[in-house]
Amino acid sequence: MTTLAESRQLTLIRKQIEEPVDLLALWASTSYQQKAYWTVPDTGFEFVALGRAQHFRTEERGSRFQSVREALDALKIELVGENGPDFSGGVLVGGFAFSDREIERHPDWAVFGGGELVLPEIFVVRSNGSTWMTHIDGATIPPLTPALDQDLGWVKEVDHQNDQDYLDLVSRALTEIDAGNMTKVVTARSLSLPANLNSAALLERLRLRHPSCATFAIAHGSQVFLGASPETLVNVDGERLETAALAGSRPRHEHPGADARLRAELLANPKERTEHQIVIDDITHSLTNAGVHLDPPAPTGVMKLRRIQHLHTPISGNLPGNTDILDLVKALHPTPAVAGLPRQCAQDWIDENELMDRGWYAAPVGWMTPEGGGEFRVALRSALLTDKSLTLFAGGGIVDGAEPERELAETATKFEALLGALDLTP
Repeated sequence: MTTLAESRQLTLIRKQIEEPVDLLALWASTSYQQKAYWTVPDTGFEFVALGRAQHFRTEERGSRFQSVREALDALKIELVGENGPDFSGGVLVGGFAFSDREIERHPDWAVFGGGELVLPEIFVVRSNGSTWMTHIDGATIPPLTPALDQDLGWVKEVDHQNDQDYLDLVSRALTEIDAGNMTKVVTARSLSLPANLNSAALLERLRLRHPSCATFAIAHGSQVFLGASPETLVNVDGERLETAALAGSRPRHEHPGADARLRAELLANPKERTEHQIVIDDITHSLTNAGVHLDPPAPTGVMKLRRIQHLHTPISGNLPGNTDILDLVKALHPTPAVAGLPRQCAQDWIDENELMDRGWYAAPVGWMTPEGGGEFRVALRSALLTDKSLTLFAGGGIVDGAEPERELAETATKFEALLGALDLTP
């Protein structure tokens, strides 16, 4: 079932905000059932989306991109008020499920559906030192200067009772690869902890610990999908596209010399370079098929995060006419960095073998303008928070020669992105 936007035209009012606003505190202080938060601290870009003026939603995972795309055709906006940048008016926020199959869903994911983009009642964005508010005509504007509650709440310690399940999953994946059925598959696991947490306090810790990542939250009442994603699926600004291949990893080390050796080892490791090249080739193939005119290849480097470092290759180009960010999201997802190759074979194997519903984990989350620009991230280093639990997700790419114990250790390193913010160890 697809929920279409009403055909009535919406009037949005835009104005610049002069007084200081803590956008995360604003997000936390409101009682809207649906709201979203997004920031990339290193770029100075941050927004909060409150309420739902219109939404474009599908329960059907198989047609999720096309269904939402068709529903968006009903969107009619009149933007009035002050002139401002494109991203300050009429932005849609949301995401999509990882899988295109109607597999058995975990009840905690039910409210998120197969895909949804929301036009908020109130949208406040900060970029380049300026703050803008866009709201529907008649919206009740909340106070803009609330204080952020820093009380984190509580969460229980990590146990490792499902470690063997993941080792078995990796072994089964290697059997399929040895048989020639796949060249790569990304296996993932979840870690569910009893918890009652203040999502805003957790987001505050994430944005401070991971300033180069996109710290995000999409809330449906007490269900909050949040994370700090290092991976851009696609960014579109006018006719320009930017994305990147991110695959292959090593942990960080507190000693600079040891950290440099790990970096050199990552760059020289044949298994990691093979895994990374698979992702580059698939992304460039998908974009070329979508009509994108790609720039000359960029060199591969290393993206250093707080506890982990990844092989990283920027990819950019020019869009063809009549192509927008949703077309590219559909073309790119799932990349081999989160599924594998052959793409459909790997995704089918994941659906049939992983002992969980990924929901929106490792799937596209982000924002777009009605004109087709915006940014979607791959929802990595993420977790689903309810009023009773916190479920974290992590995975790793399995190729020929992978070692199950090492792959298990890699997921622990990735869990640390959130566990470290909770003062827990994997």
